[in-house]
Amino acid sequence: MTKQSEAKAKQGYVAKAVPQVCMNCRHFKSDIANYNGWDGNTYQKEKNIHCAIGQFAVKKMGTCDIFEPTT
Repeated sequence: MTKQSEAKAKQGYVAKAVPQVCMNCRHFKSDIANYNGWDGNTYQKEKNIHCAIGQFAVKKMGTCDIFEPTT
């Protein structure tokens, strides 16, 4: 390893951070509903978007103090 890559590893450098929002949290849950479009194709839509801990509706870009990143 080069000095630069060793320094990055030591500091825990991340080139592209994952935002701490509900859609990236392991407690984010939703259901997928299939429906037929006017063109005959089948499409999917996300429904029942909620938090598995509090069982309340959330927005994908929302956040809270109990955020846990997905693995």
